[in-house]
Amino acid sequence: MKQVDCEEVKRSVHEFLHSEMQQEQQDDITAHLANCDSCEEHYDIEIVFNQVIQRSCDEAPAEELAKRVMQRLREVQDHD
Repeated sequence: MKQVDCEEVKRSVHEFLHSEMQQEQQDDITAHLANCDSCEEHYDIEIVFNQVIQRSCDEAPAEELAKRVMQRLREVQDHD
């Protein structure tokens, strides 16, 4: 198992969250998170941030916003 530092963990947290790295790297980061309160807090914040983004993407836009966007698109198309 390779010892990783806080900077490496913080740089890799996105890939770690989405399982976009090799198992050995994930194990190294998991071990670091288990022993580092600062990185664990950073990781927890990333989880919440990703949940907010996911929830926002799943929600339909407000009808008024959708109308304004469509109107703006039509205006742009008419000027071309």
